[in-house]
Amino acid sequence: MASIERLYLDTNVFVAMAEGADDLSSELYGLVGTQRPGQAFLCTSELSLAELLVQPYRDENDGLIQLYDNWINSGAWLEVRPVDRGVLWYAAVVRQQFRSVKLPDAIHISTAIGLGCTHFISGDRRLPSEINLYHKRWGTERGPAKLAVLPLDLDTVTRIRGEFS
Repeated sequence: MASIERLYLDTNVFVAMAEGADDLSSELYGLVGTQRPGQAFLCTSELSLAELLVQPYRDENDGLIQLYDNWINSGAWLEVRPVDRGVLWYAAVVRQQFRSVKLPDAIHISTAIGLGCTHFISGDRRLPSEINLYHKRWGTERGPAKLAVLPLDLDTVTRIRGEFS
């Protein structure tokens, strides 16, 4: 695995952390506790908040709603980026190049690229293992923007934690 400069957390990472009661959940909490001086190396999108709140609202689980609302804020351990026009433009490029990627996933990938993430961790097995994105507009080519997609499993999270310990 190439060196991780910044790691993007897909929505399902937060679900595994909050709603899991297993070794993966514990290892994810440990990863969150791993800090680098200066800027947060863990990132996500405000879209994660909307995705996270659906089931707790259905279940009327105010505690989980509050937990997710507290987590999805920029701070010492996490940088959260809003969904803006730049993110949406790049999400369209992601969808154009990777036709099986759904719009919410394209927004997450676009956000990760915009935040300068080198790696993206997700439990979604439908995502490609690597994103090499080229964007050509008005005769100017940009890219490649590269993003390695990592599986959300105990071995992967343990390796990531080891890299930052």
